[in-house]
This record gives sequence, structure tokens and C-alpha cells, in this order.
Amino acid sequence: MATKIVGLDLGTHSVKVSELVTTFRNFELVGFGSEPVEVEAEEAVTPALLAAAARRLLDRRGLLGETVICALPPETVTTVTLEFPFDQPKKLQAVLPFQLDEVIPFDVEDVVHDYQIIERRPDGGAKVLVSYVKSEVFRDFLEALSAEGIDPKVVSVGPLAWYNLYEHLFGTSTAPVAVLDMGHTHSELCIFDGGEPVRIREIPAGGREVTQALAHVFKVEVAQAERGKLAEGALLAPGESADAQGRRQLIHDTCVEALQPVLRELRRSLSAHDMATGRSVERLLLTGGASQLKGLAAWLQGLLGIPVEALDPLSTAFNKLADRGERVRPYIGRSLALSLRAFQRTHHSMVDFRKGEFAYTGDFGFLRGRIISVGVSLMMIVVLGAMVAVSRKRVLEAEYLTLQNQTRALSTEILGQENEDADLLFSTITAQQKQEGTIPEVSAFEVLKELSDHISFELKVDVDNLDIDLSRRKLQIQGKTNVAGDVERLVDAIRQTSCFSSRVNKEKVEKSMDDKTKFRLSANSTCI
Repeated sequence: MATKIVGLDLGTHSVKVSELVTTFRNFELVGFGSEPVEVEAEEAVTPALLAAAARRLLDRRGLLGETVICALPPETVTTVTLEFPFDQPKKLQAVLPFQLDEVIPFDVEDVVHDYQIIERRPDGGAKVLVSYVKSEVFRDFLEALSAEGIDPKVVSVGPLAWYNLYEHLFGTSTAPVAVLDMGHTHSELCIFDGGEPVRIREIPAGGREVTQALAHVFKVEVAQAERGKLAEGALLAPGESADAQGRRQLIHDTCVEALQPVLRELRRSLSAHDMATGRSVERLLLTGGASQLKGLAAWLQGLLGIPVEALDPLSTAFNKLADRGERVRPYIGRSLALSLRAFQRTHHSMVDFRKGEFAYTGDFGFLRGRIISVGVSLMMIVVLGAMVAVSRKRVLEAEYLTLQNQTRALSTEILGQENEDADLLFSTITAQQKQEGTIPEVSAFEVLKELSDHISFELKVDVDNLDIDLSRRKLQIQGKTNVAGDVERLVDAIRQTSCFSSRVNKEKVEKSMDDKTKFRLSANSTCI
């Protein structure tokens, strides 16, 4: 049966899932779905609302109970970069809590953390990306999902999920590149260099800021502004702004103003990487719902001076979606990247907050269910075995009674009285048979064995005939040998037996045509 892996993208505007199934040698992307998060106007998006939307989506697609991989909401996670003089995992795990305690504003005992090595230096040191979340926040998150029947096997960090897609997006390239995922309320940036994620950033701004700005400028409700953004929202191409007038210019200016927080943090991160490494990011890939604003890529490219283009997560051989998923291409990236964690071996996110008291127990729950089933089956086998044993016992008891009655009847006939002692009955019959000479003292097989024991292995004799007749108490051997002395040795061997120790006769000893000694020996048994 194929295994199904579900990547769950918990966006604040909509929840999305990607479905991957294992095949004989690989895996395939077979499904994608989304569900809006039902939130009232001005209401904050809580883990409970995200979990409820996820439940509706998973239930509708028949995915409840499947293996789920998700990421924490971006506003709950913080990431720092630490350096160590060693790169051994055991040492890092032992020292990291103390190092982390010095750089975070909480007690390290109050957070859940995990790390990923992003650089191993020639001197044996390592640069480590450490992500942490407050324990109470993480507990509330898991409890909200659990209340809806969802138990994710892995809970990671959103930007690091793009590392699972690295090979499919960039192949073996090690050039500095960046992925900007623009969501409804947050945008997340991940910079790769040398084939590793080296910098991630959570930006508390996204498509909602553009919608709210348009609603404010045009004096309309937020819902109407959202529809207008999808229909008319656009950034003017470089050089077009000076000639544009009226409504288009106003929409452009409003969008530019709303996007300033994203642009500002994006520039800071790109500059910080350039200053730290001396290597400038060569390309920026855009994804997420807010990245669909018309003209956004060209606008950013003009400001940043680097190529900016839409991320295409579906140009892969494992994409088996209908129409290759053209309509969902901008929205599927995060959930697909999360689900790929289960299959990637070289490039994949290592951060997983499900550890310690929050460790995933779904596999053990499955085993417990199996153990109960196996236990019930074993009990049934034991009960059936006991029933069979009781039946056999009753059959044997009946057979024993039958044999006991037969023994009594036979003892009355032979001993003259009723007796259940089978050994006494057998010894009486044996003694009578010996007296009558019907049972010989030894068998022919025993005679042959004893004779074989006394004949040397060096004795070479071709036996033509060996006749042991115990009824006449006679043994006869006829054959040939190369050496005449072997006949005497054979006679001596016969005389060493218990039954033919004194009566061995050489009836015939002569040379044959082939210069061999032909013989015929006989002996009389002294055994009865």
C-alpha cells in the first residue's frame, strides 16, 4: 500500500496542502487543495482558527490520519546564527543550550529549540542556524491542532522548507540566491549560498498591508479593496510612472507605500549577506499569494538590480497534477516544500520542534493499536490451543481406557487373573517365547554389527555372499581377497564375536584365475 505524505501550509489567509505518495522507487505529487481561514473583520488569526481550517481541508480531501508535516506560524519563531569551534552533533547538542541562553531574552528552559549546520569550516568549526519558540506558544499550537484531530509528525520553520526544494530549483548550483515567500500577513526570506541556507528572515508585512492601504485610499471596505487589488492592482513598469496619470498612478503609489516594509527588510538582508560573505545574491525568486501583484517582479528587479522572477516549484518529474498544476503554481510552493522533507536525503531542513516533552508519538500510538490487535489474536490462539488440548486429552483418555480394558482381558487369559500391569504381562509373554525358542537371543543385525566392529579397516575383502541364518544358528561368508593372510584375519575376527567364538570352518580356500584367493567360511552360533 502506498504511503501518503501531507505538507500542510498554515497561512493566515488560507490553509493549503500538498499530497505526495510513494511509488515503487520514488514519489509523486498527486494532489493540492486549499481552504480559507474563517476570521471575522479585525479578528486576530489564532492557532485554533488555523487548526479548524486545516481540519476542514484534510477532512474534505480524506487526509485525516495521514502523515502531516507543517511549519510554525512565522510570528512565533525566532532564528539566530551561532558559531562553534567544532561541528560534531553530540558536542553541539550539549553546548548549544548554554550558548543560546546568552543571546535570547528568555530562559533556555522556557523555549523549544533546534538547529541546522549551515557551514562547516576547514578548521573544524561550524556555523549553526538555531530556531526557537517559547514552550507555552508551541504547546498551545499543538493543542489547537490536536483538538481538531491533527497530529503533525514534523513541525519545522517555514523558510527552511525551501531547502527541501533546493535540488529541484537550483540543481547543483552554489551561487547565492534568495527565495521570498510573500503571504497575507507575513513575508519570509531565505538566502542560500554554497548550496546551504545561510540567512532566514521573517518580515511582518505582506498582501494584507497592500489591501488595507487601498481600502484607506479609495475609502472602501477591506473586502472590496481585496477584490479590487486582484482585478486592478499593479505596479507600473520602470519608466512608466512619469507618464501615468490618475487611477493607475494612485494604485501604483499606494502599493509602493504599502510594500516599503518588505522592500526595506529585503534590502537589509541582501546587503548583510553581501557584507558578511563578499558574495552578492544573484537572483531572487518570488512565491506566495501576495507575489501575484502585477508588475511586482519588474519593480523589485529595477530597485535591487538583480534578476527577479516567479518561483516554479512544479517543473519536476514527480509532478502528476492535472494540467501540471498551472493554476496553483504560485500557491503550492510552501506545502510542497514541507512534504518533500520526507523524501530528500541530501538537501533538507533538519529543524524539528517535536522533541522532548513535545516528541511525536503517533508512530507509537499506531504500534499500540497494532499491539492490542496482536494481543487479542494471541489470546484467541491460546484459547483455541487450549480447546484443542482438552479435546486431545479426552481422546487420549478414551484410548487409554480401551487399552486398559484390553490389558485386563489379556492378563486374565494369560495370567489367569485380571491385572493392569502391562510390563508384567509383556515379561511373561517374552519368557514363554524364549522358552519356546520363537524369539532368538540376538538378531542378524546385531551379529553383523559385532562382526563389523572386529574387522579392521585395513582388511580388503570382496564379499560375494554373507548369510546369517539364526534359525539354523549358522553364518556363511563367501568372497575373494588379494592376500591369503586376509582369510586368517577374517577368521580371527569371526572368532572374536560372542556367538561364533569357537566354531569357524574354512570350507574352501583356493587361488582363482585372476590370482586372487577365493574362500568360503562358515560358523555355528552358540547363541540361542
